[in-house]
Amino acid sequence: MRYLIGLLTLSLLCWGLSLPADALSQGFFFWRGQGIQLSGLLAIGLMSALLLMASRPRWLEQRLGGLDKLYQLHKWSGISSGVLVLMHWVLSKSPRWLIQLGWLEPGAPRAHMADAWRGLAREAGELAFYGLILLLIVSLIRALPYGRFRVIHKAGAVLTLLACFHSLYLLTPALRWTSFGILTQLLCLVAAGAALWSLSGRIGRAQQVIGEVLTIQPLTPQVLQLAIRLPAAFCQRYRAGQFALLTLHPDEGAHPFTLVHLDVQTGIATFAIKALGDYTRTLVDRLHPGDSARVEGPFGGFTLPAVSSQTHYWIAGGIGITPFVAWLEDLARRGEQRPGTRLIYCVERHSDLLYQQRLTQLTAACAISLTILERDRDGLLDASQLFAKDPGPCWFCGPEGMREMLLQYLPRQQLHYEQFEFR
Repeated sequence: MRYLIGLLTLSLLCWGLSLPADALSQGFFFWRGQGIQLSGLLAIGLMSALLLMASRPRWLEQRLGGLDKLYQLHKWSGISSGVLVLMHWVLSKSPRWLIQLGWLEPGAPRAHMADAWRGLAREAGELAFYGLILLLIVSLIRALPYGRFRVIHKAGAVLTLLACFHSLYLLTPALRWTSFGILTQLLCLVAAGAALWSLSGRIGRAQQVIGEVLTIQPLTPQVLQLAIRLPAAFCQRYRAGQFALLTLHPDEGAHPFTLVHLDVQTGIATFAIKALGDYTRTLVDRLHPGDSARVEGPFGGFTLPAVSSQTHYWIAGGIGITPFVAWLEDLARRGEQRPGTRLIYCVERHSDLLYQQRLTQLTAACAISLTILERDRDGLLDASQLFAKDPGPCWFCGPEGMREMLLQYLPRQQLHYEQFEFR
């Protein structure tokens, strides 16, 4: 968030430095024009930032603490840019509405040289406005299946190019080489470059590898396990607990899945995939051994914590056990023990348990306390009692409702988690 605050602060500073000396003595139309310019600059700044984030550069993902945090920032940048674009549009239309209401006297029309491109730039801005508002609504209501949403979301790059053309062409010559104008041109350049990169289909290519599906094994009626052979380039970058963006069918695009285990000797990666949406429910019928898989990553900062004198809690809900299995496999491979760690695995019923035998073996080898809670037999996890007896940092992976429950008993800085909601 501090990067966006820095960008917005820089934009405000450049705008302020470009104001004329007599700005405070000016009237409505002057300040309305300044509002249009400032809201346009801030909107272009946020659009350039969110398109840069959408390109998933590794250096930015690492600085922000993981791809989940990058996408959360991307989401709020999109919402904020939508608000600013709406403000920009309202300010541009406000004189007509105020005159119709009788609250404002019409001023003398400004003379412009005949310029067809100026009209096109205005139309481009109008199209970008309506398109961005519609795209924002579609993104927030989640009414479309992910595959269709992904295709429609690509329109954001086209709308950004229209907004850049609108901003650059309508930038007045008097402002072009001021701090305001220079920043506007630089941000438009970044936004247009990121938009063209997105439209070329090159996002994530540098971190992608092609693997081969080896086995497809149902673990429960709802969970499927895939074994995929990956090249050494991926294995060298991987740390236990990370996830990858897995593309098994090009028409569906990439989906995030945590690696349960990666054998660096053979390059065989194991994924556990729960049927949560339209696409994942059909995988067992659509996928076959020998199929190719495009794997991008690895991503994420949910990696094995350092040893400390405090009690560590690892709490998993359902499919959220997967990163903890990866941690345990890594500890067992190194022969390391963590006697001050408690792993608590919560499921609805016994049939939902994943890797129960392997968990028992690994936790015993790593001297980690294992507690399995089946809701229909044991009831819900009582976090108030758990942390009251022996407070300590907690790593969590599971449903959002369970996470919110834990936050009632733990300070936010003590609860470590990743958010897989990328829409």
